Amino acid sequence: MTPRNPRRPAPPEDCPLDACLKFLSSAWTTRIVWFLGMGPRRFGDLRRDLGGISTKVLSDRLRSMEKKSMIVRRALPTTPTQVEYSLTPLGREFEPVITAMTKLGDKLRDEHGVR
Repeated sequence: MTPRNPRRPAPPEDCPLDACLKFLSSAWTTRIVWFLGMGPRRFGDLRRDLGGISTKVLSDRLRSMEKKSMIVRRALPTTPTQVEYSLTPLGREFEPVITAMTKLGDKLRDEHGVR
């Protein structure tokens, strides 16, 4: 007879995994991190990179990510003023998570037909 695995305790009320998943599940967040992982990007460049995102939604998303210290907004000394966004060290910590999720997504799609 195979011994049963002991029952796992429930995750804590303020589970850190939930906080991470909540952040990543926000619309466009993973794609913004993906593109900013390649280096600083201006607003218009990000909008083109992302495709179907509206100016308002991108602006709101970037503002939210900045408040959470995931990205930094920097005004460039140009006329007219241009702004570029880049990942903070905290934001960069999401890159391996997104890379791992991408690899797993490829496997699910290719080997298991998950779309």
